[in-house]
Amino acid sequence: MSYKQLYEIKDIEADGSPEVVMSRYNEGNNDLSHPNFSITISSSNKDGTFDTTTGPEDVDGDGDRDEEDESYYTVAAKLVSAMVSLSSVGDRKVFDRILLLFKDAIETDVSILHFRLGNTDLQNPNFTVTATNPDTFGSYRTIKDAIDADGDEDVDKDDDLIYRKIATSFASMRDLQS
Repeated sequence: MSYKQLYEIKDIEADGSPEVVMSRYNEGNNDLSHPNFSITISSSNKDGTFDTTTGPEDVDGDGDRDEEDESYYTVAAKLVSAMVSLSSVGDRKVFDRILLLFKDAIETDVSILHFRLGNTDLQNPNFTVTATNPDTFGSYRTIKDAIDADGDEDVDKDDDLIYRKIATSFASMRDLQS
Protein backbone atom coordinates (compact mmCIF):
# COMPACT_ATOMS: atom_id res chain seq x y z
CA MET A 1 0.00 0.00 0.00
CA SER A 2 1.22 3.48 -0.82
CA TYR A 3 1.14 6.05 1.94
CA LYS A 4 2.42 9.49 2.88
CA GLN A 5 4.01 10.50 6.17
CA LEU A 6 3.61 14.08 7.43
CA TYR A 7 6.07 15.47 9.98
CA GLU A 8 5.34 18.58 12.04
CA ILE A 9 7.13 20.09 15.02
CA LYS A 10 4.70 21.67 17.47
CA ASP A 11 4.67 22.78 21.09
CA ILE A 12 1.48 20.90 21.94
CA GLU A 13 1.96 21.06 25.71
CA ALA A 14 2.85 24.80 25.55
CA ASP A 15 5.81 24.10 27.83
CA GLY A 16 8.59 25.30 25.53
CA SER A 17 9.58 21.73 24.63
CA PRO A 18 8.37 20.91 21.12
CA GLU A 19 6.94 17.56 20.12
CA VAL A 20 7.15 15.89 16.73
CA VAL A 21 3.77 14.90 15.32
CA MET A 22 3.87 12.24 12.62
CA SER A 23 0.70 11.56 10.65
CA ARG A 24 0.19 8.83 8.06
CA TYR A 25 -2.17 9.28 5.13
CA ASN A 26 -3.15 6.19 3.13
CA GLU A 27 -3.28 6.30 -0.64
CA GLY A 28 -5.99 8.70 -1.82
CA ASN A 29 -6.29 10.55 1.49
CA ASN A 30 -5.23 14.18 1.00
CA ASP A 31 -7.30 15.61 3.87
CA LEU A 32 -4.80 17.19 6.24
CA SER A 33 -7.29 17.24 9.12
CA HIS A 34 -8.04 13.49 8.92
CA PRO A 35 -4.90 11.34 8.94
CA ASN A 36 -5.30 7.56 8.96
CA PHE A 37 -2.88 7.40 11.90
CA SER A 38 -1.10 9.96 14.05
CA ILE A 39 1.55 9.67 16.74
CA THR A 40 3.24 12.25 18.95
CA ILE A 41 6.88 11.87 19.92
CA SER A 42 8.09 13.91 22.88
CA SER A 43 10.94 14.29 25.33
CA SER A 44 10.21 12.94 28.81
CA ASN A 45 12.99 15.13 30.25
CA LYS A 46 12.09 18.20 28.16
CA ASP A 47 15.68 18.24 26.87
CA GLY A 48 15.01 17.68 23.16
CA THR A 49 15.81 13.97 23.34
CA PHE A 50 12.78 12.34 21.76
CA ASP A 51 12.10 9.18 23.77
CA THR A 52 8.36 8.95 24.42
CA THR A 53 5.60 8.09 21.94
CA THR A 54 1.86 7.74 21.97
CA GLY A 55 0.86 4.23 20.76
CA PRO A 56 3.08 3.30 17.81
CA GLU A 57 1.95 1.20 14.86
CA ASP A 58 3.47 -2.18 14.03
CA VAL A 59 6.19 -0.66 11.85
CA ASP A 60 8.38 -3.73 11.47
CA GLY A 61 5.47 -6.03 10.57
CA ASP A 62 6.17 -8.66 13.23
CA GLY A 63 2.60 -8.64 14.55
CA ASP A 64 3.08 -6.66 17.76
CA ARG A 65 3.61 -3.11 18.95
CA ASP A 66 6.73 -2.92 21.05
CA GLU A 67 9.93 -0.99 21.76
CA GLU A 68 11.29 -1.86 18.32
CA ASP A 69 8.32 -0.15 16.69
CA GLU A 70 8.66 2.82 19.03
CA SER A 71 12.33 3.18 18.07
CA TYR A 72 11.41 3.81 14.42
CA TYR A 73 9.43 6.85 15.53
CA THR A 74 11.95 8.20 18.05
CA VAL A 75 14.74 7.94 15.47
CA ALA A 76 12.57 9.67 12.84
CA ALA A 77 11.77 12.47 15.32
CA LYS A 78 15.47 12.99 16.02
CA LEU A 79 16.24 13.16 12.30
CA VAL A 80 13.39 15.54 11.51
CA SER A 81 14.31 17.84 14.41
CA ALA A 82 17.80 18.20 12.86
CA MET A 83 16.14 20.24 10.12
CA VAL A 84 16.57 23.73 11.52
CA SER A 85 14.30 25.08 8.76
CA LEU A 86 11.48 22.91 10.20
CA SER A 87 12.26 23.04 13.91
CA SER A 88 11.15 25.93 16.07
CA VAL A 89 14.49 27.77 16.11
CA GLY A 90 13.36 31.41 15.93
CA ASP A 91 13.59 33.23 12.61
CA ARG A 92 15.23 30.28 10.87
CA LYS A 93 11.97 28.30 10.86
CA VAL A 94 10.97 28.38 7.22
CA PHE A 95 8.65 25.38 6.93
CA ASP A 96 5.61 24.29 8.89
CA ARG A 97 5.69 20.65 7.79
CA ILE A 98 7.31 18.14 5.48
CA LEU A 99 5.55 15.30 3.70
CA LEU A 100 7.36 12.17 2.56
CA LEU A 101 6.06 9.76 -0.05
CA PHE A 102 7.32 7.30 -2.60
CA LYS A 103 7.38 8.75 -6.11
CA ASP A 104 4.81 7.28 -8.47
CA ALA A 105 7.16 6.66 -11.39
CA ILE A 106 10.03 5.19 -9.37
CA GLU A 107 8.71 3.51 -6.24
CA THR A 108 12.11 3.42 -4.54
CA ASP A 109 12.60 7.20 -4.81
CA VAL A 110 11.33 9.28 -1.90
CA SER A 111 9.90 12.77 -2.42
CA ILE A 112 10.34 15.14 0.52
CA LEU A 113 7.80 17.93 0.11
CA HIS A 114 8.30 21.13 2.11
CA PHE A 115 5.42 23.41 3.10
CA ARG A 116 5.89 26.99 4.25
CA LEU A 117 3.96 28.37 7.19
CA GLY A 118 0.27 28.53 6.32
CA ASN A 119 0.43 26.28 3.24
CA THR A 120 -1.97 23.43 3.98
CA ASP A 121 -2.44 22.29 0.36
CA LEU A 122 -0.73 18.89 0.21
CA GLN A 123 -0.87 18.98 -3.59
CA ASN A 124 1.22 22.18 -3.85
CA PRO A 125 4.46 22.08 -1.83
CA ASN A 126 6.80 25.06 -1.75
CA PHE A 127 9.88 22.88 -2.36
CA THR A 128 10.51 19.26 -3.25
CA VAL A 129 13.70 17.35 -2.50
CA THR A 130 14.13 13.82 -3.87
CA ALA A 131 16.12 10.94 -2.38
CA THR A 132 17.24 8.32 -4.91
CA ASN A 133 19.62 5.44 -5.39
CA PRO A 134 19.14 3.29 -2.27
CA ASP A 135 21.91 0.78 -1.60
CA THR A 136 21.27 -2.91 -0.90
CA PHE A 137 20.55 -2.08 2.75
CA GLY A 138 17.96 0.58 1.84
CA SER A 139 20.11 3.62 2.71
CA TYR A 140 19.69 6.46 0.24
CA ARG A 141 22.86 7.67 -1.48
CA THR A 142 21.73 10.52 -3.74
CA ILE A 143 19.76 13.71 -3.04
CA LYS A 144 18.35 15.86 -5.85
CA ASP A 145 17.43 19.54 -5.46
CA ALA A 146 18.55 19.80 -1.82
CA ILE A 147 17.92 23.01 0.09
CA ASP A 148 19.46 24.27 3.33
CA ALA A 149 18.21 21.85 6.00
CA ASP A 150 20.66 22.58 8.81
CA GLY A 151 20.24 26.37 8.81
CA ASP A 152 23.86 27.29 8.05
CA GLU A 153 22.79 29.25 4.95
CA ASP A 154 24.41 26.97 2.38
CA VAL A 155 23.55 23.71 0.66
CA ASP A 156 26.25 21.10 1.21
CA LYS A 157 26.92 17.48 2.15
CA ASP A 158 25.54 18.09 5.67
CA ASP A 159 22.14 18.93 4.19
CA ASP A 160 22.33 15.89 1.91
CA LEU A 161 23.07 13.71 4.93
CA ILE A 162 19.99 14.99 6.79
CA TYR A 163 17.77 14.29 3.78
CA ARG A 164 19.33 10.87 3.14
CA LYS A 165 18.73 9.82 6.75
CA ILE A 166 15.13 11.10 6.78
CA ALA A 167 14.34 9.28 3.51
CA THR A 168 15.96 6.08 4.76
CA SER A 169 13.97 6.24 8.00
CA PHE A 170 10.73 6.77 6.07
CA ALA A 171 11.44 3.93 3.63
CA SER A 172 12.23 1.55 6.49
CA MET A 173 8.61 1.87 7.68
CA ARG A 174 7.18 -0.03 4.68
CA ASP A 175 5.45 -2.62 6.88
CA LEU A 176 3.08 -0.19 8.62
CA GLN A 177 0.10 -2.00 10.11
CA SER A 178 -2.37 -0.25 12.37
